[in-house]
Amino acid sequence: MASGSLLRLGVAGLLLLTACKISAEPTGTDILVFIDFSGSVGRESKSSFERDIQRLIVPSLSAGDRILIAPIHGRTLTGFSPLVDTTFPANPEFSGWSDNVMKHKLQVAEITARVDDLKKDVVEQVSELFKKGMSSKKTDIFSSLILAEKIFHNRPTRKVLILMSDMIVDYPPYRFDRIEWDAEKTEEMLSELNANGLIASLSGVCVYVSGATASSAQQATRIDGFWQAYFDRAEADMDE
Repeated sequence: MASGSLLRLGVAGLLLLTACKISAEPTGTDILVFIDFSGSVGRESKSSFERDIQRLIVPSLSAGDRILIAPIHGRTLTGFSPLVDTTFPANPEFSGWSDNVMKHKLQVAEITARVDDLKKDVVEQVSELFKKGMSSKKTDIFSSLILAEKIFHNRPTRKVLILMSDMIVDYPPYRFDRIEWDAEKTEEMLSELNANGLIASLSGVCVYVSGATASSAQQATRIDGFWQAYFDRAEADMDE
């Protein structure tokens, strides 16, 4: 996926993008998509989320990849239940010494056809879940990030995390829309989150944000600053 391809700007919206540093040859790509269905995310944004998944994310998938889609809500950790979880079969390995070329090509063609069918299934699942008009009263992004750490842990893959959200946390004790943001407040919150084990370890994870908005340009800039600092603490390899 091209840098910035998922960006949907609101008032001075933000895009956070990290670049993966992979120490070993990856076996496919894991794409984890968290979707914010809270009331603060408008219908237009949710429609753009659906389009991005169907037109940008799903077409990028290939053999050996996995896509997992889950909601952001107030029970992300205790009530985690993915909306979509599809693993695509990997292409067979080929050895010029022992494998038959024609047989290998046939196997690859069969895998390609299976991957294409699974992509269509994912598109249909995504269409159905957005038709349901899902909603959530709370937005616990921090727990979603901790869960992402657990899902990606020790996976020998490229790792991509996509947050489809306005990035306005609304979960006790935090209400981002009511915070008086400044550098001191950001540092205070990060220290508190760290003490409570709520700063995820996301080293090697590519992070995209789609749909970030705020009520004013000033608030958007300050919330952007918080998330930039958070992902720095999370050890994401950020490429601004």
